[in-house]
Amino acid sequence: MRYHLNEGQFDIPEDGRIDRSMNVLAMPDGSGTTLIVSRDALRTQETLAQFVTRQMNDLTRQVSQLKEVSRTDIAVGPAIASLHAIELVTQFNQNGQALHQRQAVFLLPRNPGGRSVLILTASSPVPFDAEAIALWRRVLESFQPRA
Repeated sequence: MRYHLNEGQFDIPEDGRIDRSMNVLAMPDGSGTTLIVSRDALRTQETLAQFVTRQMNDLTRQVSQLKEVSRTDIAVGPAIASLHAIELVTQFNQNGQALHQRQAVFLLPRNPGGRSVLILTASSPVPFDAEAIALWRRVLESFQPRA
């Protein structure tokens, strides 16, 4: 299988590997909102909602004081070709630091078996203000899957 990333592409065996790579887009000084793109896959017979619940259960074991603020069905991408997503708003402590996150979890179209999940995350050590929420909305509205 040909594997693509921003910097190039390479061949990997088609032996059932799951892409769990992660891209972190942060400000050089560590300030502001960090954007994270991560990948995973649904288990056999698992729905997107079940995947989100499983991931939240895993996160509960990994961080302290996890609080799920909201879980909402949303659309990602331009209005004429949007994708169904689940948006999670959470806050928790990790390594003694408070983190506030917004995540959009959705299935990637046009992938073998329809099991590939993309997770877009905005993460901040401070609560999201209007500017950070506007950035988040722009990211979600601008998403276009690779053809």
